Amino acid sequence: MLLQYSLHEPRRGREDIKVQIRVICATNRPLDRQIALGRFRQDLYYRINVVNVDLPALRARAEDIPELAAYFLADHCARNNFRPKSMDDDVLPILEGYAWPGNVRELRNTVERMAILTPGDRITAASVPLEIRMPAKTRASSLQETRESAERDRIVQALEQSNWNVSSAARALGIERTHLHKRLKALGLSREVN
Repeated sequence: MLLQYSLHEPRRGREDIKVQIRVICATNRPLDRQIALGRFRQDLYYRINVVNVDLPALRARAEDIPELAAYFLADHCARNNFRPKSMDDDVLPILEGYAWPGNVRELRNTVERMAILTPGDRITAASVPLEIRMPAKTRASSLQETRESAERDRIVQALEQSNWNVSSAARALGIERTHLHKRLKALGLSREVN
């Protein structure tokens, strides 16, 4: 598309400059419906709609999740100087079964979260956040489940920061060591030896 652009500069008058540009637009709303509702200009639509690329939501293409998850994990480890990590075979079916309302960004954030909070080199099903592991019908979790998920994540983070030294992690969390041992047992947390 070739456009003419008029540039007005003080004391120099008017000078026409020819430029070539490419405009890339994105939307998550069907523009034909927006035009019918009077929320988008039809003439603008016909100017910008040269090549239309329809990209379905991640939930509609679950077969892409394994490759995306592997890429996000490798990228995160490389950018943050982590030793390379991998996912157990039972992790991918859990990720593929989730609806991903936050789309690809949510998947990336989840993979990075698992990489940060997993102590060893293998990400297991237990590393998958509770809200993703739970079946869809029980996903509207109770306050207790939400609390346990947040508590689990914080405890694992403190243990990681202290290289799984329970006494140091307990001090960082501001609780007694014996209480931390009880919470580790209740939440089913243990250090995996690789």
